[in-house]
Amino acid sequence: MEHDFDSRDGGLTIKVSGRMTHKDHKAFRDILGHINSAGSSKVRFDLSRVEFMDSSALGMLLIVRDAAAQQHRDVVLKGATGQVETLMKVAKLHKYFTVE
Repeated sequence: MEHDFDSRDGGLTIKVSGRMTHKDHKAFRDILGHINSAGSSKVRFDLSRVEFMDSSALGMLLIVRDAAAQQHRDVVLKGATGQVETLMKVAKLHKYFTVE
């Protein structure tokens, strides 16, 4: 998994690409640290370039959401397609995130 950050438009967007799996837990720590240090009230995950996501990645997204909620921040998932979109529907992530 690769990721980069964009702080325009009054929010923080995390652009993720590649495969999101258990082995990416260190990258998620980096993302979590960036979210904690950013002053943005809205955090967006752009998943449009993610090819694959496993259940561990879902858990990591939920950890990020919990941390953001403690700081009264909204987390939005956007742009998911294919297997990633299907997994998000099966996991009912719309109950925990705003999905665009």
